[in-house]
Amino acid sequence: MTSPATMRAPAADSGAAVSSVSAGGNLPDPTALILAGLERAAAELRGQGVPVPPMEGKVLRPLVAYALVPPGLRDGLDGRFWAGALAVQMVHEASLLHDDILDHASERRGRETLVSRSGVGPALVLGDHYLTGAYRAAAAAGAPSFLDCFIRAVERTVAGEVAQERSAGRALSRDEYIEIVTGKSGELFGAATCLGGALFGLPSHADRVALGCELGALYQQVDDLLDYCPAASTGKPPLQDYRQRKWTWILELSGLGGFGEADAVVLRRIFHGVGGQPSPARRALAELGERSAALLERVARLAPGDRVVAAVLAGWLAAATEGVEAQEAALGASPRRRARHSPHEAHVADLARSLGGPEAWPAYFGRHARTFRFAARLFPPEPARLISGVYAYCRFTDDLVDGPADGARPPVVQARLESWAELSRSAFEGHATGIPLLDVVLGEAGGRGVSWRYPDALLAGVAMDLTRFRYPDWSALEEYTFGVAGSVGGWITQLFGISDEALLARAHALGHGMQLTNIARDVGEDLERGRLYIPLEALAEHGLDREALEALQGRGGPHREAGSLPPAYRALVESILRRADDYYEEAWPGIRALPAWYRRPVAVAAEAYRGIHARIRANGYDNLTLRAHTSPWTKAVLGAKGLIRSHG
Repeated sequence: MTSPATMRAPAADSGAAVSSVSAGGNLPDPTALILAGLERAAAELRGQGVPVPPMEGKVLRPLVAYALVPPGLRDGLDGRFWAGALAVQMVHEASLLHDDILDHASERRGRETLVSRSGVGPALVLGDHYLTGAYRAAAAAGAPSFLDCFIRAVERTVAGEVAQERSAGRALSRDEYIEIVTGKSGELFGAATCLGGALFGLPSHADRVALGCELGALYQQVDDLLDYCPAASTGKPPLQDYRQRKWTWILELSGLGGFGEADAVVLRRIFHGVGGQPSPARRALAELGERSAALLERVARLAPGDRVVAAVLAGWLAAATEGVEAQEAALGASPRRRARHSPHEAHVADLARSLGGPEAWPAYFGRHARTFRFAARLFPPEPARLISGVYAYCRFTDDLVDGPADGARPPVVQARLESWAELSRSAFEGHATGIPLLDVVLGEAGGRGVSWRYPDALLAGVAMDLTRFRYPDWSALEEYTFGVAGSVGGWITQLFGISDEALLARAHALGHGMQLTNIARDVGEDLERGRLYIPLEALAEHGLDREALEALQGRGGPHREAGSLPPAYRALVESILRRADDYYEEAWPGIRALPAWYRRPVAVAAEAYRGIHARIRANGYDNLTLRAHTSPWTKAVLGAKGLIRSHG
């Protein structure tokens, strides 16, 4: 069986990956503990005259078995657990011996293979001994549900290998490929992840098995990608799968239809993008990042508090990324490179990873943007997914500046934002960062033809909140409103395949209008944070300045009478609302020109957000001590108005 255990990139080693976490003081390295437990179980089995392989290599399957035991129960692991973990490891070791026979391999783990040294017979017999001994170890675990899962895993592992051999020379669908790798590599991980649950009587047995199967399939996908990275020095002959006519997912991504091409042609198809698009290898890395994030969300539900799997997955992604980058460099296909691993980058990367993957973003989006979330329900599922990702990215970027939980000073926040911008550009260009919010959202933006102008403008607009505390005129403010809002309209419009400049200009106008609505609503809150977005020229036109606004705010409170604000201030706020109204009206022809599935939610969002103007007016223009908001019923009425208006 082709196995990821042949990978030699240091970052792929599970022990190294876990150690990288423990170096941060968050997690003890469990590898030594696992090897010791396996060795105790192995000694007992040897005492019964059963051949047992040496305990070496990455012991990934026992590692994930350990990870899926909730941290509070790990002190209770006894000989039964280590017997079950040993059983899984022995099947894996047997598979490597058989794999070496099938592949005519001469080296394994830096040493000459048994088949190369002694021939097929001894290698075959020893592999069979390991396999039969594994059943004895599995029985010693004393957990019928684990034993049943283990037996199934061995059967499916063999069946997966047979299926791959039978499919040689044929292009497979993605479903066929995933079924094969889930069998040949995933099922044994599934037996590992169910072990702790079976011993402790934990719920969700089927979920644990399914998680392990998908984890193993992902591991095999990493290995299959690295097979096409000769420059990565993985420890096995490169392009072996292609020469053995084994179809893997990277061939599908590359659009290759068969096995008749020269190596140079195959590598060019995999590592060179076309028309400025990310290469198939880069798209593969982004997909691996997205899948890893989804798996981590499931681990969090089944083993709250575990970080072992996160470290292992980070190692796999690092190995894949390093392999792809090494091959790109060898072929002269490298995208722009960037400095990595600053302390500020590590901080923002950890924060971003804490948001999870695409499944978690709609809730994050909804908590911080209720009106937009209300309108986004009208999008079909796939556009809704894209929208929630973009808004999660925008909100996270804004929160880096507006609300650092650790109270970091502006120079530190600035450095973090710069690191985030570098990571964002890297993901946009197709580099896998290991951060789902970037690899998915920015990766898709780059892959779908969104101009970098839009994410770049957003980052620049957010950065203004660190350096610009006043805006002399409307032109200066519009630079800001384009960055934090107009750019988002353009980004989403291009994300949906619309690049007509006239329509993009209308999308920018809608963003300007919505941000002016925010500014008009939040004057008091912004003053308390030391910010003033009303242009100084507008203040001067109404005989006001910042000090006058602060004085009005200080004289306010819950007992202020309606309409008690001076006419000059009310006129100032009304001028902002009218300017915003003009932008909304400028946007409407563009809204009506959109496809129906896109037009409806945009129309609802525009009218519902504009409805905040009525609340500001109803509050007597008091945006210094009151925050205007619309009720769900009002949003529904305004949304209906938007739908009617969208038909012209």
